[in-house]
Amino acid sequence: MKPIVQGSSILLAGLLLAACDRATPLAYETPPESLSSIARLKTLCDGQYYAIADGTTVRGTVTGNNRYGEFYGELVIQDATGGLTVSADYPAADNPYPLGEEVTVYCNGLTLYDYGGKIELGKITEAGTRIPREELGRHLRTEGKAPARVVPRPLRIDELTAAHADVYVRLDDVRFVETGSWCDRDPQTGRTVTTERTIADPEGRTLKVRTLGSALYANEPLPEGSGSLCGIIDYFGGACSLRITGFETAFVATPATLPTTYP
Repeated sequence: MKPIVQGSSILLAGLLLAACDRATPLAYETPPESLSSIARLKTLCDGQYYAIADGTTVRGTVTGNNRYGEFYGELVIQDATGGLTVSADYPAADNPYPLGEEVTVYCNGLTLYDYGGKIELGKITEAGTRIPREELGRHLRTEGKAPARVVPRPLRIDELTAAHADVYVRLDDVRFVETGSWCDRDPQTGRTVTTERTIADPEGRTLKVRTLGSALYANEPLPEGSGSLCGIIDYFGGACSLRITGFETAFVATPATLPTTYP
């Protein structure tokens, strides 16, 4: 579960009550006309939350998962209109939603909610916002197609806005300001902790790169020199940051050729 911010317990209680009041019996087999774009789905939540009580579905390509400990309890999908974080308790070791896989999300019984200014989708329960593992088959279904290459959108740091939240991007000609590893260690426990590093472009514009302490490469050294960095834009409290996805293909040093496939 994500860190609790001030007032979140009150919001969670409200979400629980509202979801119970507004939800209808679950129906997962939906007609094609119920398919919504990700951008349109997110507009339904014009407040703190929106409980989905109809047969709405969305379909997108997986751009972020927890295969390498990068998105704990989260799945990120993207279609032509934008990206979406789905909060879900899935077994990362099994990698049920590989990068490039097409996934359909059956939204009836789920809730859209505002987390720090970014709209996410999950299942509101007393345990948090994740879709319970036993309900994954009802809400998340792969289409059975071979994983496709996902092409990141090339952007500059100064072009990033809240509209790019959960979008897979490529930032060219950037370098890490710091040296060392991706994550710091807790001095008392010795465990790696979630850490933000900084990248900069030739004009001096900077962006935070946030890496979870659970990432398998948390102790690996940061890339040296300039290159192209790929990842998913996060947004919280009015600020954008970058989260790495697909570690092996995340950074390509200049002037190497950009990766064309996932490992």
